[in-house]
Amino acid sequence: MERTSVLIAGGGLTGLSAAAFLAWHGVPVTLLERRTDALAHPRARAVNPRTVELYRRLGIEPAIRAACTYELGGDSLLVRAETLAGPELRRVPLEPETADERIGPCAWATISQDRLEAIVAARAADLGAVLRFGHELTGFTDTGDGVVATVRTGDGGGYRVAADRLVGADGHRSPVRAALGVGSDGPGALGHTATFVFRADLEPVLRGRRIDIANLDRPAPGTVLLRHDAADGWVLSIPFRPERGESLADFDEARCVAAVRAMAGLPDAAVALVPQLPDGTTVLGYEIAARVADRFRAGRVLLAGDAAHVMPPSGALGASTGVQDAHNLAWRLAAAAGAPAREADALLDGYDAERRPVAWLTLAQALHQLHVRTGRDVPGRPESTASYEAVVFGYRYGTGGGPAAVEPAELSGEPGTRAPHVPLELAGRPVSSLDLYGPEHTLVTGPEGAHWAKGAGPDVRTFVLGVDVEDPGGTFPARHGLPPDGAVLVRPDGFVAWRSTDGGTLPAVPVEG
Repeated sequence: MERTSVLIAGGGLTGLSAAAFLAWHGVPVTLLERRTDALAHPRARAVNPRTVELYRRLGIEPAIRAACTYELGGDSLLVRAETLAGPELRRVPLEPETADERIGPCAWATISQDRLEAIVAARAADLGAVLRFGHELTGFTDTGDGVVATVRTGDGGGYRVAADRLVGADGHRSPVRAALGVGSDGPGALGHTATFVFRADLEPVLRGRRIDIANLDRPAPGTVLLRHDAADGWVLSIPFRPERGESLADFDEARCVAAVRAMAGLPDAAVALVPQLPDGTTVLGYEIAARVADRFRAGRVLLAGDAAHVMPPSGALGASTGVQDAHNLAWRLAAAAGAPAREADALLDGYDAERRPVAWLTLAQALHQLHVRTGRDVPGRPESTASYEAVVFGYRYGTGGGPAAVEPAELSGEPGTRAPHVPLELAGRPVSSLDLYGPEHTLVTGPEGAHWAKGAGPDVRTFVLGVDVEDPGGTFPARHGLPPDGAVLVRPDGFVAWRSTDGGTLPAVPVEG
């Protein structure tokens, strides 16, 4: 029987990201994915700056930038209208693809999910992760001191794998979650869509506008048009109603071409559909839903990504939330591998305690975005929610009665929040303070706080401002709420674990096994 430390079920973006982050931490990991072929459909169209920050730590930000299908410019728009040819009912300028240096070093990445998955998979393999496509998890047993999984291969064979932990990243229908008997809560199914990629010259109705997202009422209310590339490629998503006898099979080529013409207001437009699967499939169906699993951990099995939470695509939050699940989980699994049982349990319970509230916070924002963009009444939509930027950058772990999220400009080094971004110089080159935070816990002290570094254990990476790293603007202590002789301890996921100004001694950190 084969053995690995962590077994991942599911080779989508969350599973591949988990494999890459775990391998980055030096954890032996094997990923199983039922599919043998990559899915060419773009699915997620962009990842937010916080997620790019995480990939930056893997060294793949340049590859992601190079693979972006187009760039958001200062004139990029989100509009709502009946058709592209008709008058705009709403217009929202989209954030250009440049980093906001007040918040962080990274900008949005307008990369389609299929391209992003290929980059992440290559990096995971380079780091030593074992990726097995055409291998399907068919069952597992939690023995109490490990997991034994059964696997079926595409040629009809099979084998068993023993692992310390299993991560279910196997999508919104998650067989892993179902086998655990874990339920979910939330508004549930909101609708179904038929989605396809096409090429057409829409310039006659764009009229010089740089429209990247359009919420339209033709051919049906709830239709969404997304820019696919810098040329004439687009993605169209059209709702259909199974309860009225409608189905994905209704969307043959003739209907899809007619839908594009109706959406655009161009009755004679030339339209070409682009195949999405090796077998030539052009139209794929998706359920739009909103739900969060009742728990993200059951014994030695953990859930991440769509297996743990599903949200509408409005706001491009779903894929990024799954990647952030994977990043939080990876450092915890690495630390749990070398920890006593009680400490390991506390580490992994912390994953559920932190990520499940964030899933609910993010779901509320996705429902709000769906309402704002479509004008529809959305079941379960909260009356008020944190701002989009606060949800992306400012969510808090262990709020202790405080707000669930704070505005990015208000991040001040408080424990439980993402460490603020400060421009620094390391070995003569400009870096972000976020670049200091690697696989281990990191202690950064003020220029008069070297004594804190001397007290740190061997498993803590230390930087003394003015000695190990330069702070040209002299703003790092103030941005982190520290005096010149203070110190801040940052977790491997870039969240503040402790500050000297909050009292107490420098805490012990988990040792990665």
